[in-house]
Amino acid sequence: MPKTLLLEAGFLCLPDNLFAAAQPDLREPVGQALRQEKIEFSRLRCWFSQHRIGILIEGLTHSAAESAKEVRGPRASEAFDYNNLPTMAVQGFAAAQGVQYKDLITREVDGEKYLFAVRSVAGQSIEKSVARIKDLVFGSINFAITSWSSKSRFPQPPTYFTAMLDDKVCDIELDGLRATNITASHDGLTIKHHVLSGAQFYPQVLQQIGIISETAERRKILETRIRSILPEGYNLRSEGARISRLCYYKESLQPLLIKFKPAYLDMPEAVLHRYMIRHFSLLACENSRGKMMPAAIALSEKIRIQSQEAFLRAAELDEHFSRLLQLWHKDLEELPEKLALLAARFEKDKVLTPTPGIPLARCAVWLIPRLGLEKSAVDINALISLIAEGERSRIAAILPSTGFAMVVNCIENIPALKKMVPVLQEICDYFSGRIPAPGNSAARILCLALLMRNYVDTESIEPVEPSRIISLLRAVDFRLDIFQAFSDIFPDYNLARRPWMQAVATETLRESQLKIAGDSFMSAYEFDPASFYDALRSWKDIGATDIEALSALYQRMRSKVEGGQVDANVAAECEIEKELVETLGKIEKMPGVNYQAIFDFFKNAKINIEACLMNLPPVLDDTSPEHASRINLLQRLVRQLGRLPFVVKEKVNPKK
Repeated sequence: MPKTLLLEAGFLCLPDNLFAAAQPDLREPVGQALRQEKIEFSRLRCWFSQHRIGILIEGLTHSAAESAKEVRGPRASEAFDYNNLPTMAVQGFAAAQGVQYKDLITREVDGEKYLFAVRSVAGQSIEKSVARIKDLVFGSINFAITSWSSKSRFPQPPTYFTAMLDDKVCDIELDGLRATNITASHDGLTIKHHVLSGAQFYPQVLQQIGIISETAERRKILETRIRSILPEGYNLRSEGARISRLCYYKESLQPLLIKFKPAYLDMPEAVLHRYMIRHFSLLACENSRGKMMPAAIALSEKIRIQSQEAFLRAAELDEHFSRLLQLWHKDLEELPEKLALLAARFEKDKVLTPTPGIPLARCAVWLIPRLGLEKSAVDINALISLIAEGERSRIAAILPSTGFAMVVNCIENIPALKKMVPVLQEICDYFSGRIPAPGNSAARILCLALLMRNYVDTESIEPVEPSRIISLLRAVDFRLDIFQAFSDIFPDYNLARRPWMQAVATETLRESQLKIAGDSFMSAYEFDPASFYDALRSWKDIGATDIEALSALYQRMRSKVEGGQVDANVAAECEIEKELVETLGKIEKMPGVNYQAIFDFFKNAKINIEACLMNLPPVLDDTSPEHASRINLLQRLVRQLGRLPFVVKEKVNPKK
């Protein structure tokens, strides 16, 4: 009879940076882990927040069926003696596995044949598999931060562990905690325990204490409650990513309206907004024109809001803002004079050269020629110098990445720099979430440079997620290999590429039915986001047969030139080769990775490529002059075809 298994780990307060990319749906990794181990179930439900990781597996069935297990033994070449009798090694192996040596089978592994024993293994009942399922479930969740102990997978020690199979408490433990039938709810600092009479009642108990599993449903409820408390003329600033993040981690969805003095709006909005995010996790309010209003929305940690909580939090915010205002006035006394000196240099030399070596300048120097923005180089360099000066201010010292906001309010009355105001304002609007992307090309480059600089800043309190950079590249249609950009600009930084590709693969599955080539795509050494998503729209009609044909072509070409190295400048010999080389040259000179151009090339040049492969030996000899041009062409074809995300790049035995 199918059973229901509940596994829940409770925590005091998990941090909201557990996952490097977005907010994953835990059903995907958990379900995949269970299916890989052939554990059958009908439905999987997950509850995640800063206080719990709850997994409910419904419809679990007994795994009593027998399964075959293969055990590798001696090499087949050493199995028999000169009289064709089994050696002692073979007989001993067969006896140890409980089979007759005549029942051993031969299989090839990495080009070498071995003997295998096939044994029948009886399946385990669900009761005996619970410990293994527990390890699979919690082991499939990949956190972006280190665990609290070398023996644990969690960033914090659990405060309790719940494990029930139907109405029975499981005899297992997690991080030293024995399983119980108790879950918990949090009301501020107060923790209340709830006894479960069975695993199947877990959803009802959580619903009774106001805990919802789906993030989208949490967000809908939160936004409805916020609208009910906003004063007339006030709107919630559109901050989709932050609202989703808060709803993902927070269990309490009780909003509070926090008002502050209008005088604080004299400071730049970007500074106020950054301070509210960093210190209070507040959601800004604005009017119909997008101008910030003297109020913000906070989420209470209490299930039932007390009347004085909003007052106390408003008083705390007022105290912080008053100190920030003092720093702002001190910066206003010094910053304009420093900016005026930069303006004098700019009027005299017609250029401002940023300090060599600073990360922002390094980013811009790399990006400008690759994006074809050399005409904007003078303005971009001047803006970098202004931002760098702003980042030396007192406020920017405590709020990194607000240097542009500090400057924009100080240069409106400086004629030589006044034309920079619209560009800096666009940067402010982008980082405050008011626009999806800047329209000015200089602002676009600087926003990208700021994001890349902040991404490699491992000490940043506000880390940049790969999805933020990918979204900007898509919005402004910048065609570049982002992995190469990080490698060239920050050579000492070891970029973890896999989280980027995992985020893209997850989004691709939502936007398209295109099947990504698993590990081949995840281990990609280059990635051009804008070009990739542009091509994705055109790949919706690609059939499985076409993908298999391209993968087979890749493997055939690669097997012929594996390990071969020839002069890259060798000239093509026949007309077919010359035609392919000419088109390849155009693709190789394109900025970034033009996935669509690569796909169209192989689609249209298929006949010519097959002609080049015709009548060739299995492996080309790279020492033979007659094959030099063909090897060079095939190597270039392999490189370009391997860039397509759906091409399977299976390993090929190296040439001997």
